[in-house]
Amino acid sequence: MSARRDDHHRVRRHAAPLALLALLLAACGLPGDGSVRTVPDEDVPYRLLAPASPAGSPDGGADPADRSPAVFWVMGDHLLPEVTTETCSEDEETLVRRLLSTLSAGPGDDARAAGRSSALPADLGLDVVGVTDGTAEIGIEPGASIGADQLPIAVGQVVLTLTSAPTVESVVLVSDGARVQVPLLDGVLTDEPVTAADYADLLPDRLGGPGSLGCR
Repeated sequence: MSARRDDHHRVRRHAAPLALLALLLAACGLPGDGSVRTVPDEDVPYRLLAPASPAGSPDGGADPADRSPAVFWVMGDHLLPEVTTETCSEDEETLVRRLLSTLSAGPGDDARAAGRSSALPADLGLDVVGVTDGTAEIGIEPGASIGADQLPIAVGQVVLTLTSAPTVESVVLVSDGARVQVPLLDGVLTDEPVTAADYADLLPDRLGGPGSLGCR
């Protein structure tokens, strides 16, 4: 009888960890057949694809020096970020020029294969006039053509891309030295500097707003 009781206790001691493991696996949402399923990148929240925050960061976020600016491409009715190889510690105007150059070149082959595109026409001729007190002044070719229906999302691409740089808070477009009126998402035209917040509704909800992207 003593040997049977010992065997019974050993079975119970092994059964408890196994039951706990089964509960943990169920809570993690693994498929019942034990197979592995791949989730497309566009279905994964942006922060889950980004590098983990440094442990020493006082607010739990990444140090700007460890983050990267982003360019924004069109996907359906939204703008999605693509992290660049630039760094947030680069010279302000140099970084803005590089971001604008990447944006003007359009999405690469992988991004296009994933369904990304650009609303910016090839003849827009974007150029950096200068960056002053947090506002990037961007020149466009006088004869550039762009459809009215594409204009808000095209401006949004430029604004969200450039404001992913650490010191750029707003963008103003100029042509032949004069400010150009741009449409906000509610249809209002303005020649005042526009910010990422003005085009935040173009971002998917899962991204958490422009303040969570790029060097911010």
